[in-house]
Amino acid sequence: MRESLKQIKSSFPHADLFEFRCDLIRKPDVSSLMRAAKRPCIITYRTVQEGGKYSGSRDELLAHLLTASFLGAHYVDIERRLGLRFLHEFVRRRGDTRVILSRHMCGVPRDVNRVYKDLDVAEADVLKVAYRATGASDIMFAKEFLSLAKKRKRRAMGIAMGEYGEATRVLYRIWGGWATFASSNGGIESAEGQLPVRTMKNIFRADTLNASTRIFGVTGNPLSQSKGIFLHNPLFRQSKTNAVYCRFPVKDVRKFMKKVAPQLSGWSVTIPHKETIIQYLSSLDRTAKEIGAVNTVIRRGKGFRGTNTDAPGALDAIEQVRRVKGKTMLILGAGGAARAIAFEANKRGARVLVANRTERKAQSLARGLKLSAIPWKDIRNVQFDFLVNATSVGMAPKTNAAPITTIPLRGKIVFDAVYNPRDTMLLRQAKRSGARVISGMEMYINQAALQSKYYIGKLPSKATIRRILE
Repeated sequence: MRESLKQIKSSFPHADLFEFRCDLIRKPDVSSLMRAAKRPCIITYRTVQEGGKYSGSRDELLAHLLTASFLGAHYVDIERRLGLRFLHEFVRRRGDTRVILSRHMCGVPRDVNRVYKDLDVAEADVLKVAYRATGASDIMFAKEFLSLAKKRKRRAMGIAMGEYGEATRVLYRIWGGWATFASSNGGIESAEGQLPVRTMKNIFRADTLNASTRIFGVTGNPLSQSKGIFLHNPLFRQSKTNAVYCRFPVKDVRKFMKKVAPQLSGWSVTIPHKETIIQYLSSLDRTAKEIGAVNTVIRRGKGFRGTNTDAPGALDAIEQVRRVKGKTMLILGAGGAARAIAFEANKRGARVLVANRTERKAQSLARGLKLSAIPWKDIRNVQFDFLVNATSVGMAPKTNAAPITTIPLRGKIVFDAVYNPRDTMLLRQAKRSGARVISGMEMYINQAALQSKYYIGKLPSKATIRRILE
């Protein structure tokens, strides 16, 4: 109870309603909770069968809910599995309390019409479905459920739980949802995938979105390191653009393109999909075509066009320190970021060498761009002016790793494309060795400015981006 009251206080300025998960509170005092909330309240006893902690009898549960109604609860949550007899008995004795009729599932249901029909009971004031998502494409069940409710003018909530379902919590108003759930703070969620209420309100502005809001986002896997939501959403706000930028963790690109992409106006592409995405796009600009990797996708009519802002973003960051023309650049990695940086460096006159732990990948990249590949074991013997880490080694949360540890770096310029953390293990080692270092944050700022131009039609200043990120 003490912790519950503390959470009420911390989230009070942001919450429109409070849900009290009484099954998670030791000896819940519903009266005290509602007095502290000073907001409409939902009283919930989630049963063990649907992922909660309540294991009492149905008669006891009915008594708890009727007590909450007597005390003035605005809503109670009743699980559909408890049966219509249980629902009718509560409604007969409930007073003014309204009913959220809910269903919680481990996986994605196959038939949205069947699930909706099962919940569309006259006594229910709000229909709620929650399920666990295992890929970004699973969010579409929630959208379809909310669309059915909207057509029938019913209040509804559709939530895909877990990391892959995060977007359903943000986009609920765009899809016609009545409400969504947030946690008072990070780390104390009552359901997996809930976002802190400050993030929902201050970053996503989820409660202000509407059917006209354009949807952008970032795709990749993992996305925990991505800063895009903290940059592009404030840029939308500053430019008065009715848009939102979400995270879409993607395992299966084909499913994403078939189910989710049609909902989007554009998105950023990160590891590991920068090359895979190309086969699903209707066109590429010249830069993306020559590089063979895409980090930005924009809707063009019924199709999507890919481009690459990584390439100029990285080289502009490097050349703020020294021009690359006539110099030797050693690039570690052979993925989409390495391909982009190698292409642009070669275009600007550098001699580019590529190394990767899987040697055939380095050879394939070098062959495609007419560059040179070297075996990883020979890195120590190579003479170079610039060292570029284009692998994900050192990226949060594994920040105590570096792609190399034994190369002499005194007098060299070392650039790490990893931007989270800003000061990677590689850069710290390089500084101690007497090298000049460039953070991947500089590349991120440059490429994000170019991305933003595609999204909102004008180029934001790099000073603005730096201020937002800091």
